[in-house]
Amino acid sequence: TRWTAGMILTFIAFLCFFIPSLLQESPSRADFAAVNEATTAGLDMTAYPAADQSLIRSKLGLDPSRYQGVAFYRSLNAMDAEEMLVIQYDPSQKQEVVDKVNARIQSQKDIYKGYAPEQLETLNQAVVSVHPNYLLYVTGPQARQAESQFEEAL
Repeated sequence: TRWTAGMILTFIAFLCFFIPSLLQESPSRADFAAVNEATTAGLDMTAYPAADQSLIRSKLGLDPSRYQGVAFYRSLNAMDAEEMLVIQYDPSQKQEVVDKVNARIQSQKDIYKGYAPEQLETLNQAVVSVHPNYLLYVTGPQARQAESQFEEAL
């Protein structure tokens, strides 16, 4: 019976080690342009004009040339916290992208907490949807709709 108990424990240890790797989400094969288009479909994008590469570098600290696809939309009004990022990256870059987005959110919170409590609340409700090779970050009243469309597009 010791041998049987040992085999059972070994089998359980084996399952505990390998099952999590089997349950991990695999990278999406969806085309970046299609994901970006689906994410923004039907949204009022007047609140989110497209940003150029220099703005992506300065606001997010991300070099767009290092990623498979990057689309950043930001309000032109500095008093407005509405912005959206759709990014496709190599899975090895995931933590780097997540860290940059979290730093951006914290930086924005630090700016708005002193004088714009409604914008701070917008940031507190920011959506960050992280996948093995895609991330969506969006703030504003359309955030949940964008998230739903993003998830569906993947």
